[in-house]
Amino acid sequence: MRNIRSILVFHPALWALIALQGAIIAIWIGIDPRISFNLTNAGQTSLAVSICLLIAAAITHFLPVSRRSAFAERARIMAVGLAFLLVAFVGIRLLNYLTMSLAFPLADEWLDSWDKLLGIDWYAYALWMGEYPDLLSFSELPYGMTIQTVGVIFVALVLFGRIERAKELVTLLFLGALITVSISGFFPATAAMVHYMDDNLRALYGANVGVYHMAAFTDVREAQTIVLNLVERPGLATFPSYHTIAGLLIVYALRDNLIMLLAGSVWSGAMLLATPILGGHYFIDIIAGTLVTVALAAAYATVGTLNFFPYQVAAPEPVP
Repeated sequence: MRNIRSILVFHPALWALIALQGAIIAIWIGIDPRISFNLTNAGQTSLAVSICLLIAAAITHFLPVSRRSAFAERARIMAVGLAFLLVAFVGIRLLNYLTMSLAFPLADEWLDSWDKLLGIDWYAYALWMGEYPDLLSFSELPYGMTIQTVGVIFVALVLFGRIERAKELVTLLFLGALITVSISGFFPATAAMVHYMDDNLRALYGANVGVYHMAAFTDVREAQTIVLNLVERPGLATFPSYHTIAGLLIVYALRDNLIMLLAGSVWSGAMLLATPILGGHYFIDIIAGTLVTVALAAAYATVGTLNFFPYQVAAPEPVP
């Protein structure tokens, strides 16, 4: 069992969740006559996953642990991890669209009422952010590159020997994404920018900021025929905010190194500042995302102490 876990890198339960996710997607597509799947654009993703798995398999087969250098082991872990991320988040995106196709009543009024109950004025915040266009422009980069940032940080953590931190990051991101798509389908929302859009906001931000997802959102809720594919499409989850979960987990993963922690905090902080605007999120979405993150981190730490993850992947010492 220890050898199998070493090969898999991540706990078998995570791979089981990947398989379950795939089964749910396949069954859903099979039983819903409105939904079909187009494989036309699956080539790039399939090729990337195949290359990663081939690299991992080659290292595992040709370099036994007794003769495997630390660099080779880390390369294997990176390959498996990147393959896991690709498969996991393609599935998450498909599941996001499937849950949104349920077309539950819009939750904008409910979400906005929670903001107001907490004394938060989304519209005032949007007007304030509009006074700092340079800050918003800077924030567009981390906001639009969240998944790419995760990949870079995962690779960096593995290269620097922070294997457990890398595993923790991927595990929590995946579980956070599953929770997000599971909840968000019951609370679909057009987004705060759509809810509050007026001439003032249009003059500050233009017609597309915070509403870029609306065509896909409307289509998946109202179309009689829904064609899913692997082309990059906008996320449709509003409550909770997955950008919040990802941003906080990025910072959490870098907590062992002060310089990386500060850099990650600036990067994620800029993203979170712009999340209500660029993502059109209500503040209750961000609060919910924060609560999910804290709960996941606490749960992961707890199961770690309970020895749920008894095998730790450790790179062998270099062969002299």
